[in-house]
Amino acid sequence: MKAYIESIGVISRCAQSVCELTNVQNGGEYQESALPIEFDSQIPSAKMRRNSRYNKIACTAADNALRETTITETFDRRRIGTIISTGYGPIVNNTQFAETVKKGVPGLCSPYIYAGAVPNSCIGQICILNGFKGVSTVLTGGDPLEYSSMLLAASKADLIICGSVEEYSEPLYNELGKLDALNGSELSEGSAVMMLTREKTEKTLCSVSGFSSASLGKSPLLHKIESGNAEIIYDILKKCDNAPDAVFNAANGTYFDDTEIKAIKSIFPEAHLVSPKKWAGETLGCGYMMNTVFAASAIRSGKYEKVLVTGVDLIGNYCTAILERT
Repeated sequence: MKAYIESIGVISRCAQSVCELTNVQNGGEYQESALPIEFDSQIPSAKMRRNSRYNKIACTAADNALRETTITETFDRRRIGTIISTGYGPIVNNTQFAETVKKGVPGLCSPYIYAGAVPNSCIGQICILNGFKGVSTVLTGGDPLEYSSMLLAASKADLIICGSVEEYSEPLYNELGKLDALNGSELSEGSAVMMLTREKTEKTLCSVSGFSSASLGKSPLLHKIESGNAEIIYDILKKCDNAPDAVFNAANGTYFDDTEIKAIKSIFPEAHLVSPKKWAGETLGCGYMMNTVFAASAIRSGKYEKVLVTGVDLIGNYCTAILERT
Protein backbone atom coordinates (compact mmCIF):
# COMPACT_ATOMS: atom_id res chain seq x y z
CA MET A 1 0.00 0.00 0.00
CA LYS A 2 1.98 2.97 -1.28
CA ALA A 3 0.85 6.50 -2.08
CA TYR A 4 2.70 9.44 -3.60
CA ILE A 5 2.73 13.00 -2.30
CA GLU A 6 2.47 15.40 -5.24
CA SER A 7 2.26 18.72 -3.42
CA ILE A 8 1.69 20.21 0.00
CA GLY A 9 -0.03 23.26 1.45
CA VAL A 10 0.41 24.62 4.96
CA ILE A 11 -0.87 27.32 7.28
CA SER A 12 1.20 27.54 10.46
CA ARG A 13 2.66 30.13 12.77
CA CYS A 14 6.11 29.70 11.24
CA ALA A 15 5.52 28.88 7.56
CA GLN A 16 2.82 29.18 4.92
CA SER A 17 4.56 27.75 1.86
CA VAL A 18 6.90 24.91 0.90
CA CYS A 19 9.80 27.36 0.59
CA GLU A 20 9.15 28.71 4.08
CA LEU A 21 8.98 25.18 5.50
CA THR A 22 12.40 24.47 3.99
CA ASN A 23 13.82 27.78 5.19
CA VAL A 24 12.70 27.18 8.77
CA GLN A 25 14.30 23.73 8.85
CA ASN A 26 17.54 25.07 7.42
CA GLY A 27 17.87 27.59 10.23
CA GLY A 28 16.62 30.58 8.30
CA GLU A 29 14.93 33.55 9.94
CA TYR A 30 11.15 33.61 10.09
CA GLN A 31 8.41 35.74 11.59
CA GLU A 32 6.37 33.80 14.13
CA SER A 33 2.69 34.71 13.97
CA ALA A 34 0.69 35.32 17.13
CA LEU A 35 -2.66 33.63 17.75
CA PRO A 36 -4.93 33.64 15.90
CA ILE A 37 -2.55 33.14 12.96
CA GLU A 38 -2.65 35.73 10.21
CA PHE A 39 -2.65 34.26 6.72
CA ASP A 40 -3.25 35.38 3.15
CA SER A 41 -5.46 33.48 0.75
CA GLN A 42 -5.55 33.52 -3.04
CA ILE A 43 -9.15 32.30 -3.02
CA PRO A 44 -11.43 35.17 -4.15
CA SER A 45 -12.96 36.76 -1.05
CA ALA A 46 -16.43 36.65 -2.63
CA LYS A 47 -16.28 32.85 -2.54
CA MET A 48 -15.29 32.70 1.12
CA ARG A 49 -16.98 35.75 2.68
CA ARG A 50 -19.64 33.82 4.62
CA ASN A 51 -17.38 30.97 5.68
CA SER A 52 -16.11 30.32 9.18
CA ARG A 53 -12.45 30.89 9.93
CA TYR A 54 -12.09 27.12 10.35
CA ASN A 55 -13.20 26.65 6.75
CA LYS A 56 -10.99 29.46 5.51
CA ILE A 57 -7.87 27.93 7.08
CA ALA A 58 -8.56 24.47 5.62
CA CYS A 59 -9.59 25.79 2.20
CA THR A 60 -6.51 28.03 1.96
CA ALA A 61 -4.11 25.20 2.83
CA ALA A 62 -5.84 22.98 0.26
CA ASP A 63 -5.73 25.77 -2.32
CA ASN A 64 -2.01 26.29 -1.68
CA ALA A 65 -1.41 22.57 -2.34
CA LEU A 66 -3.48 22.74 -5.53
CA ARG A 67 -1.53 25.75 -6.80
CA GLU A 68 1.73 23.81 -6.50
CA THR A 69 0.71 21.57 -9.41
CA THR A 70 -1.77 21.29 -12.28
CA ILE A 71 -2.18 17.55 -11.86
CA THR A 72 -5.87 17.78 -10.89
CA GLU A 73 -6.66 18.94 -14.43
CA THR A 74 -5.87 15.43 -15.68
CA PHE A 75 -8.26 13.66 -13.29
CA ASP A 76 -12.00 13.09 -13.33
CA ARG A 77 -13.45 15.28 -10.56
CA ARG A 78 -15.63 12.34 -9.55
CA ARG A 79 -12.43 10.43 -8.73
CA ILE A 80 -10.84 13.13 -6.54
CA GLY A 81 -11.45 12.52 -2.84
CA THR A 82 -11.10 14.76 0.20
CA ILE A 83 -10.08 13.39 3.62
CA ILE A 84 -9.54 15.84 6.48
CA SER A 85 -8.91 15.22 10.18
CA THR A 86 -9.45 17.55 13.11
CA GLY A 87 -9.51 17.46 16.87
CA TYR A 88 -12.04 20.13 17.79
CA GLY A 89 -13.43 21.13 14.39
CA PRO A 90 -15.06 24.56 13.96
CA ILE A 91 -14.96 25.17 17.69
CA VAL A 92 -15.68 28.90 17.45
CA ASN A 93 -18.87 28.46 15.38
CA ASN A 94 -19.80 25.42 17.44
CA THR A 95 -19.61 27.47 20.63
CA GLN A 96 -21.65 30.28 19.08
CA PHE A 97 -24.33 27.82 17.97
CA ALA A 98 -24.45 26.29 21.44
CA GLU A 99 -24.96 29.74 22.92
CA THR A 100 -27.96 30.40 20.67
CA VAL A 101 -29.47 27.08 21.74
CA LYS A 102 -28.81 27.93 25.38
CA LYS A 103 -30.65 31.24 24.97
CA GLY A 104 -33.72 29.34 23.78
CA VAL A 105 -34.40 31.57 20.79
CA PRO A 106 -35.18 29.22 17.85
CA GLY A 107 -34.85 31.98 15.30
CA LEU A 108 -31.18 32.43 16.14
CA CYS A 109 -30.42 28.79 15.33
CA SER A 110 -30.44 29.26 11.58
CA PRO A 111 -29.37 26.53 9.10
CA TYR A 112 -26.45 28.78 8.14
CA ILE A 113 -25.13 28.92 11.70
CA TYR A 114 -25.60 25.19 12.15
CA ALA A 115 -23.89 24.34 8.83
CA GLY A 116 -20.79 26.18 9.97
CA ALA A 117 -20.71 24.31 13.29
CA VAL A 118 -20.12 20.79 11.93
CA PRO A 119 -16.59 19.40 11.36
CA ASN A 120 -17.26 18.34 7.75
CA SER A 121 -18.12 21.90 6.67
CA CYS A 122 -14.50 22.38 5.56
CA ILE A 123 -14.71 19.40 3.21
CA GLY A 124 -17.93 20.70 1.73
CA GLN A 125 -16.29 24.03 0.95
CA ILE A 126 -13.12 22.48 -0.51
CA CYS A 127 -15.26 20.32 -2.79
CA ILE A 128 -17.56 23.19 -3.82
CA LEU A 129 -14.64 25.49 -4.62
CA ASN A 130 -12.92 22.87 -6.80
CA GLY A 131 -15.75 20.72 -8.09
CA PHE A 132 -14.46 17.56 -6.39
CA LYS A 133 -17.08 14.81 -6.18
CA GLY A 134 -15.10 11.79 -4.97
CA VAL A 135 -15.00 10.00 -1.61
CA SER A 136 -14.85 12.41 1.29
CA THR A 137 -15.00 12.37 5.06
CA VAL A 138 -13.76 14.09 8.22
CA LEU A 139 -11.92 12.09 10.87
CA THR A 140 -11.73 13.17 14.50
CA GLY A 141 -9.05 10.61 15.31
CA GLY A 142 -6.81 8.08 13.60
CA ASP A 143 -4.55 8.46 10.59
CA PRO A 144 -5.98 10.36 7.58
CA LEU A 145 -2.83 9.58 5.62
CA GLU A 146 -3.20 5.83 6.03
CA TYR A 147 -6.94 5.96 5.37
CA SER A 148 -6.36 7.96 2.17
CA SER A 149 -3.71 5.49 1.05
CA MET A 150 -6.13 2.61 1.65
CA LEU A 151 -8.77 4.32 -0.50
CA LEU A 152 -6.24 4.84 -3.29
CA ALA A 153 -5.03 1.23 -3.05
CA ALA A 154 -8.63 0.01 -3.27
CA SER A 155 -9.17 2.19 -6.35
CA LYS A 156 -11.86 4.22 -4.59
CA ALA A 157 -10.15 7.35 -5.87
CA ASP A 158 -7.32 8.38 -8.19
CA LEU A 159 -6.25 11.45 -6.23
CA ILE A 160 -7.03 12.52 -2.65
CA ILE A 161 -6.74 15.87 -0.92
CA CYS A 162 -5.58 14.70 2.51
CA GLY A 163 -4.90 16.87 5.53
CA SER A 164 -5.78 18.24 8.95
CA VAL A 165 -7.02 21.49 10.43
CA GLU A 166 -7.26 22.91 13.94
CA GLU A 167 -8.75 26.29 14.75
CA TYR A 168 -7.74 28.53 17.65
CA SER A 169 -10.38 29.24 20.29
CA GLU A 170 -9.28 31.42 23.19
CA PRO A 171 -11.61 29.85 25.81
CA LEU A 172 -10.69 26.31 24.75
CA TYR A 173 -6.96 26.99 24.57
CA ASN A 174 -7.03 28.69 27.97
CA GLU A 175 -8.58 25.55 29.47
CA LEU A 176 -6.17 23.22 27.65
CA GLY A 177 -3.28 25.32 28.92
CA LYS A 178 -4.22 24.35 32.47
CA LEU A 179 -3.73 20.63 31.82
CA ASP A 180 -0.68 19.00 33.42
CA ALA A 181 -0.18 16.91 30.27
CA LEU A 182 0.33 20.03 28.15
CA ASN A 183 2.58 21.81 30.64
CA GLY A 184 5.57 23.08 28.68
CA SER A 185 3.91 23.11 25.26
CA GLU A 186 3.08 26.13 23.12
CA LEU A 187 -0.43 25.70 21.78
CA SER A 188 -1.04 26.86 18.24
CA GLU A 189 -3.34 26.27 15.26
CA GLY A 190 -2.99 25.56 11.59
CA SER A 191 -3.70 23.32 8.64
CA ALA A 192 -1.52 20.87 6.72
CA VAL A 193 -2.74 19.44 3.41
CA MET A 194 -1.20 17.24 0.73
CA MET A 195 -2.24 15.79 -2.61
CA LEU A 196 -1.90 12.01 -2.78
CA THR A 197 -1.94 9.83 -5.91
CA ARG A 198 -1.68 6.13 -6.68
CA GLU A 199 0.94 6.64 -9.40
CA LYS A 200 4.26 8.42 -9.34
CA THR A 201 4.62 11.48 -11.59
CA GLU A 202 7.49 13.74 -12.67
CA LYS A 203 6.69 16.14 -9.81
CA THR A 204 6.21 13.62 -7.01
CA LEU A 205 7.78 14.94 -3.78
CA CYS A 206 8.10 11.57 -2.07
CA SER A 207 6.27 8.31 -1.44
CA VAL A 208 4.42 7.15 1.66
CA SER A 209 5.49 3.53 1.91
CA GLY A 210 4.33 2.23 5.28
CA PHE A 211 2.18 2.84 8.32
CA SER A 212 1.84 1.55 11.85
CA SER A 213 -0.34 2.71 14.72
CA ALA A 214 -1.84 1.65 18.04
CA SER A 215 -3.94 3.07 20.84
CA LEU A 216 -2.17 4.30 23.96
CA GLY A 217 -5.45 4.08 25.85
CA LYS A 218 -5.73 7.83 26.25
CA SER A 219 -4.22 10.84 24.57
CA PRO A 220 -0.84 11.98 25.94
CA LEU A 221 -1.96 15.49 24.93
CA LEU A 222 -4.80 15.49 27.44
CA HIS A 223 -3.71 13.00 30.09
CA LYS A 224 -0.39 11.84 31.48
CA ILE A 225 -0.01 8.26 30.30
CA GLU A 226 1.48 5.49 32.40
CA SER A 227 5.07 4.39 31.81
CA GLY A 228 3.83 0.99 30.69
CA ASN A 229 2.39 2.59 27.59
CA ALA A 230 5.94 3.23 26.44
CA GLU A 231 6.10 -0.43 25.43
CA ILE A 232 3.37 0.23 22.88
CA ILE A 233 5.51 2.97 21.35
CA TYR A 234 8.52 0.63 21.20
CA ASP A 235 6.41 -2.02 19.45
CA ILE A 236 5.14 0.45 16.87
CA LEU A 237 8.58 1.87 16.10
CA LYS A 238 10.08 -1.60 15.72
CA LYS A 239 7.75 -2.23 12.79
CA CYS A 240 9.79 0.15 10.64
CA ASP A 241 11.71 -2.30 8.41
CA ASN A 242 14.87 -0.26 7.88
CA ALA A 243 16.32 2.56 9.95
CA PRO A 244 15.28 6.02 8.72
CA ASP A 245 17.67 8.93 8.21
CA ALA A 246 15.50 11.06 10.47
CA VAL A 247 12.50 10.82 12.77
CA PHE A 248 10.07 13.75 12.70
CA ASN A 249 8.67 13.18 16.16
CA ALA A 250 5.81 14.34 18.37
CA ALA A 251 8.01 16.17 20.92
CA ASN A 252 6.22 19.30 22.14
CA GLY A 253 8.08 20.37 25.27
CA THR A 254 6.04 18.22 27.67
CA TYR A 255 6.63 15.12 29.81
CA PHE A 256 5.84 12.94 26.77
CA ASP A 257 9.06 13.98 25.02
CA ASP A 258 11.24 11.81 27.27
CA THR A 259 9.01 8.77 26.74
CA GLU A 260 8.99 8.96 22.97
CA ILE A 261 12.55 10.15 22.37
CA LYS A 262 13.97 7.44 24.64
CA ALA A 263 12.18 4.84 22.52
CA ILE A 264 13.33 6.42 19.25
CA LYS A 265 16.99 6.61 20.32
CA SER A 266 16.89 3.03 21.53
CA ILE A 267 15.64 1.68 18.20
CA PHE A 268 17.16 4.19 15.77
CA PRO A 269 20.34 5.47 17.48
CA GLU A 270 21.77 6.93 14.26
CA ALA A 271 18.62 8.75 13.12
CA HIS A 272 18.51 12.54 13.20
CA LEU A 273 15.71 13.75 15.50
CA VAL A 274 13.51 16.58 14.24
CA SER A 275 10.72 18.14 16.31
CA PRO A 276 8.56 20.34 14.04
CA LYS A 277 6.47 21.51 17.00
CA LYS A 278 9.36 23.70 18.16
CA TRP A 279 8.55 25.80 15.07
CA ALA A 280 4.85 25.18 14.43
CA GLY A 281 3.75 24.79 18.04
CA GLU A 282 1.42 22.12 19.41
CA THR A 283 -1.37 22.06 16.83
CA LEU A 284 -3.32 19.31 18.62
CA GLY A 285 -5.46 17.37 16.11
CA CYS A 286 -3.34 18.74 13.27
CA GLY A 287 0.04 17.83 14.77
CA TYR A 288 0.66 14.53 12.97
CA MET A 289 -0.11 15.92 9.52
CA MET A 290 1.87 19.07 10.30
CA ASN A 291 4.86 16.82 11.04
CA THR A 292 4.24 15.06 7.73
CA VAL A 293 4.37 18.20 5.58
CA PHE A 294 7.58 19.25 7.35
CA ALA A 295 9.05 15.82 6.57
CA ALA A 296 7.90 15.89 2.93
CA SER A 297 9.44 19.32 2.40
CA ALA A 298 12.73 18.10 3.92
CA ILE A 299 12.84 15.14 1.52
CA ARG A 300 11.96 17.43 -1.38
CA SER A 301 14.91 19.70 -0.51
CA GLY A 302 17.29 16.71 -0.60
CA LYS A 303 17.96 16.68 3.13
CA TYR A 304 16.89 13.07 3.73
CA GLU A 305 16.20 9.90 1.78
CA LYS A 306 13.93 8.15 4.27
CA VAL A 307 11.98 9.64 7.16
CA LEU A 308 9.78 8.24 9.91
CA VAL A 309 6.97 10.57 10.99
CA THR A 310 5.25 10.11 14.36
CA GLY A 311 2.27 11.76 16.00
CA VAL A 312 -0.52 11.43 18.53
CA ASP A 313 -4.17 12.38 18.29
CA LEU A 314 -6.73 13.52 20.81
CA ILE A 315 -8.32 10.10 21.33
CA GLY A 316 -5.10 8.29 22.21
CA ASN A 317 -3.71 6.91 18.94
CA TYR A 318 0.03 6.85 18.27
CA CYS A 319 0.57 6.97 14.50
CA THR A 320 3.64 6.55 12.31
CA ALA A 321 4.34 6.76 8.58
CA ILE A 322 7.39 6.17 6.40
CA LEU A 323 8.21 8.77 3.74
CA GLU A 324 10.86 8.03 1.10
CA ARG A 325 12.50 9.77 -1.81
CA THR A 326 11.32 8.33 -5.12
